[in-house]
Amino acid sequence: MTDKTQGCLSKEYQQVIGKPWTEIETPALMVDLDIMEANMDKMMAFLKESGAGVGIRPHAKTHKTPQIANIQIAKGALGICCAKLGEAEAMAEGGVPDILIANQTVGANKLKRLAALSKKTNLKAAVDSKQNLLDIARESAAIGGNVGIVIEVDVGNKRGGVRVHEDAIELAKLASSTPGVWYAGIMGYEGFVVFMPDLEERRAAAEKAYDILLSYRDAIKEKAGLDSGIVSAAGSGTYMFGGKRKGLTDIEAGSYIFMDTRYGGTAGVDFMNSLAVIATIGSHPEPDIYITDAGLKSMTKEFGMVSTLPSYGLVVHHMSEEHVTLKPTETPDRLPGIGSLDEKFAKTAKKPLEVGDKILLIPSHCCTTVNLHDVLYVVRNGVVEDVWPIAGRGKFA
Repeated sequence: MTDKTQGCLSKEYQQVIGKPWTEIETPALMVDLDIMEANMDKMMAFLKESGAGVGIRPHAKTHKTPQIANIQIAKGALGICCAKLGEAEAMAEGGVPDILIANQTVGANKLKRLAALSKKTNLKAAVDSKQNLLDIARESAAIGGNVGIVIEVDVGNKRGGVRVHEDAIELAKLASSTPGVWYAGIMGYEGFVVFMPDLEERRAAAEKAYDILLSYRDAIKEKAGLDSGIVSAAGSGTYMFGGKRKGLTDIEAGSYIFMDTRYGGTAGVDFMNSLAVIATIGSHPEPDIYITDAGLKSMTKEFGMVSTLPSYGLVVHHMSEEHVTLKPTETPDRLPGIGSLDEKFAKTAKKPLEVGDKILLIPSHCCTTVNLHDVLYVVRNGVVEDVWPIAGRGKFA
C-alpha cells in the first residue's frame, strides 16, 4: 500500500523498482513508458501539424495519476480535465497547475471543497444552471477563491448541458459579473459520436456537434460581448476531427495514451496499446486450457472481454471474478496498435507457456480498469522504472 502520510511507496512496491517486469506480483497494472510517451508525442505532433490552433486538455479520468498528467503538461498540454472534484483534488495535490472539472459539482460540502481548490490550482468547473453558478460563487467569494466557469452545452449527447443560447448567454453574463467566479468559456462533448463504426458518418456527426458548440460561442460574443477563452470538445474517437476544427481551443481526449480493445477496433484511432494487466498462469489442467490469476476484479468487462497478445497463440475464452480462461488458437486477435507490446513481451516469451509464467492481458476499457488498481507499474525496456500511485482511484465525490 501507499504510505499517504509520507507520500511515498511502501517497501512492497519499492523493492520491485529496477527489476524485470516478470517479478511484479500479479494481478497488476502495467504501462510501457516508451509506448505511452510515443502516443503523447504523436498527439502533440498531429495538433501542431493540423494548423487549426487547437490544443489538448487531456482527460485524467483515464489515468487518474498526477505523474502522467504532469508529463502531458510538460509535453505541451494546456491543462488537465477531471471527471469529479475528488479526482481534481488528487491532481492538484500532485502538482497539476491547471484543471478543468468537466462535470457539474453540486452539494454544500463539495462547493466548499471546490472553492478551496481554486486557491491551489488554476481551476475551472463546468456549469449548466444559474443556481449552481451562484452557489459556487458564494462559497468561492467567502474565502477569496476564484473559480473559472465553463458553460456546458448539449451538442447532442442528451446528458448535461444547456439546451438554448439564451441560457448560456445568461450564465456567461453572470459568471463575468459575480465575485468569486470568472467566465472561462464553453464545452460540449460529442460522446454519442466517438464509437461510430463508419469514419465518415462519425466525421459528419462530430462536425455537426462542433457547429452547435460554436454557435453558442458566437451567441455569447454577440449578446454578452464576452470572448470564450475555452471552447472545448472531442475525445479519443473524434480527436482527428476536433483537432482540425478551427474555433475549438482544445480537445479532451484521454484514452489515446493507453488504448484498449474498444478503441483498438475503432476506425481512425491509430495510437498504440501501452497498458496491460499482468497475469500469472496459475493452472494448466488440460492441453487446451490456461487459467490466469486475473479476472473481473482486476479488469472491467462493460466493453467486452479482455484480449491478449497475438504471439502467445492464445485467445480469451471466459472471464470470472478471479480468473481468465485462455485457449490455444491459430487465429489470435490482432488489434491494430498491439504490435509494439507484442514485439516486446509476447514474441520473447518462452513456448509453450507453463504454470508460473506471466502474460499480458489487454483491457477492453482502460479507464474503468485503471480505477480498480492502487498503483501503476511503469516499465521501460522490460524493467520496472517506477511505481506510481493511482491517486485519483475511487475519487467519485
